[in-house]
Amino acid sequence: MPTDQNRATSRSPDKALELAIMRRKLFILAMVSGLSIIASTGRAETPTQWAAFTEAHCVGCHSGESPEGDFSFDRLDFDLSSEETARRWIRVHDRVVAGEMPPADEATPDARESASFTAALANELVAAEARRSDVVLRRLNRHEYQNTVCDLFQIQVTVNGLPDDSSTGGFDTVGEGLAVSAEAMSAYLEAADQVLDAVFGSSAPHERIRHETNLLEQVDWRGRPQLENQIGKMFRRTDDGLVIFQSGYCPTNLVNFARLRAPAGTYRGTMRVRAVQSDQPVTLRIYGGDTIVNRAERHLVGYYDVAPGQWTTIEFTDRLVEDGGTFQPKCYGTRDTRKDADTWPEPGIEIGDIVIEGPLDEWPPPGRVRLLGDLELEMAGRDDAEQILQRLLPLAFRRPIEPTEADAYLDLFSSAVADGRSFESALRVSLKAVLCSPDFLFLNEPGTSQISPHALAARLSYFLWSTMPDDELMKLADDGSLRRGDVLAQQVERLLASPKASAFTKNFTGQWLDLREINFTEPDANLHPEFDELLRISMVQETERFFDEILSNDLSLVNFVDSPFSFLNGRLASHYGIEGVDGQTFRKVQLPPDSPRGGLLTQASVLKVTANGTYTSPVLRGAWILENILGQPTPPPPDNVGSIEPDIRGATTIGEQLAKHRDVESCAACHRQIDPPGFALECFDPIGGYRDAYRTMSPDARRPNLKQAPFTYAWVRYRIGLPVDATAQMPDGQTIESVDDFKRILSADPDQLARNLASKLMTYAMGRKIGFADRRSVEDIVGQARRQNYGFRSLIHAIVQHPTFQKP
Repeated sequence: MPTDQNRATSRSPDKALELAIMRRKLFILAMVSGLSIIASTGRAETPTQWAAFTEAHCVGCHSGESPEGDFSFDRLDFDLSSEETARRWIRVHDRVVAGEMPPADEATPDARESASFTAALANELVAAEARRSDVVLRRLNRHEYQNTVCDLFQIQVTVNGLPDDSSTGGFDTVGEGLAVSAEAMSAYLEAADQVLDAVFGSSAPHERIRHETNLLEQVDWRGRPQLENQIGKMFRRTDDGLVIFQSGYCPTNLVNFARLRAPAGTYRGTMRVRAVQSDQPVTLRIYGGDTIVNRAERHLVGYYDVAPGQWTTIEFTDRLVEDGGTFQPKCYGTRDTRKDADTWPEPGIEIGDIVIEGPLDEWPPPGRVRLLGDLELEMAGRDDAEQILQRLLPLAFRRPIEPTEADAYLDLFSSAVADGRSFESALRVSLKAVLCSPDFLFLNEPGTSQISPHALAARLSYFLWSTMPDDELMKLADDGSLRRGDVLAQQVERLLASPKASAFTKNFTGQWLDLREINFTEPDANLHPEFDELLRISMVQETERFFDEILSNDLSLVNFVDSPFSFLNGRLASHYGIEGVDGQTFRKVQLPPDSPRGGLLTQASVLKVTANGTYTSPVLRGAWILENILGQPTPPPPDNVGSIEPDIRGATTIGEQLAKHRDVESCAACHRQIDPPGFALECFDPIGGYRDAYRTMSPDARRPNLKQAPFTYAWVRYRIGLPVDATAQMPDGQTIESVDDFKRILSADPDQLARNLASKLMTYAMGRKIGFADRRSVEDIVGQARRQNYGFRSLIHAIVQHPTFQKP
């Protein structure tokens, strides 16, 4: 078996591999960087028959220096090769179809004239969209790459260094936004090395560690007791260990375990614990990784409820991704002490014996066994390499391979052997080329009217699992039966029932609802001192569990805007002011009748990602609702109109500022659509708490009754500012007196909710933007959902069953 030194040598790219990789790189760049088949022809005159319609019914208001709604036909040509020009003509089409234009107080065309105009315009828009649509191969994004290599080789690995993926149409699955640069190709070369290191593993199994310790036994680098000088101050010594009270600074790192320089891998830990000075459970949290200096990877292992009285044992399993990692236990939601631990009367946790065992990972690694079987490497040769490649390539490329398709990779193996490399080292050269091949990195979907059965299997698998198709899907693609409607339905059910479907929940909600941006802003600690890590984590979990519940039980998608239930733990329930929910375990909770909660829009995760951490903006929240919930995105503001800056003194409300903003004619049309949904949520602050008044730092405002924030016990410095006005009037005249009114308005149009969600799901699943030409398909799917009472699971079935799902 090769040594680690030989393995390091095998990672040095040889000339044959570099040439092969460069050829593939050029091929990829040629595929994804091709010139558009449509070139702009400059200004194109509006066809005469349509110019007559617009001249008679539109130009009067939409021309000149101050056109109505800042929409001018003077500046609108008919060059539909431009996406922006097409977008503006689609806007014309939709306003005429909806009867919004011409307005009621103007001369209106008869129904046949309007229908003739919009039908002809629709045909041109569809044709232009088809001409603009290049076929772009879709690259695996970072999440899909990670999942795919783990499933391909049956390994556990965290691939580092891949560049961030661009979002197009709201998702990072759209081929148009997944270009490949020279830097990205270099990252894929390095990523392939990380994957193959995990596949082949170390040259010998790591020695299993069983580390038994106690917080009292921790010693510093000089060999002195680590915590001795804090006994009686921060910590209380007991016969069995140590009582800790700290939720803030808490030097309880397992430094003795860190000193062992344990190799990266999976570890199992146990801690004997009990809550003290409390008749309720006290929360313990555990961190893993570089918890000592925080220069390398550090992560949360979990939060645990520790019961008072009797000793209990907490068990956890965690993966340390770097050598030398360790663990750190500390309290949560307790009051700290720095000087009188022996007499401190507040709740704490007594920690006794601690055991850390690992690494638990199998040796030889499952990936190595899957790849090599029981092959004797010292005796292996070219024929064995060929058999390995013949087995691997159909899985890696997600399709059957041609008889000679493995030859190029086998030639790389032979060249490496000729250069004196071992069998394993030479095989790595071939495998590295496979992992950098466009056949692996891209989802190739050949076909003119239909994609191939294997491309269909991959499309379905990456839709619901974010990873490669499994053996069952591949077999159904092999015999062609996957195209049958009943088989597709069975496979959708099977895939959704699998634990792998958690990737769909995380990746789709992460982008549809912007949950990936939960850490993008840090709430102002002065204005929101109660915000903490557990609240942030709980926010996302509520939304993901809520999404899963609606999906698993085929509940109506109307629940997304108004629901009588949610999923809460004690921390989030307290934030929402809902009683009777304690502890860290999430559970389904029927919301009180008088609660403003219910549906996505009142969940703290959505409310946080639609704010900036300091203040809320009805404009931002309103635009977000129109785009993400209703599928009615608003055009960008005119260049000459600035944004509204908040009055941090709290002298004027955002409503008062926006009222002045709406007096600007070029702003009024859009703000009539944007502002009401945003104002409906103005009763929720930037961290999703309910409010009837704004918080401010103005010294002239009154103080709250609270001196310290709950859970964090941070001192409250904010003041109570002006009252919140969350009332509004929708463009159709419906009034909003409370968020419940707004939820009822949204719930009354389930077709629009289904229309938007179908478009989002199709974009995510098919890897392309859904455009004007797809409207009929979307309406077919919405109709099918309507017949199934708008069940969310039924909507997914309707998308997969629709012919559009099988088109390139």
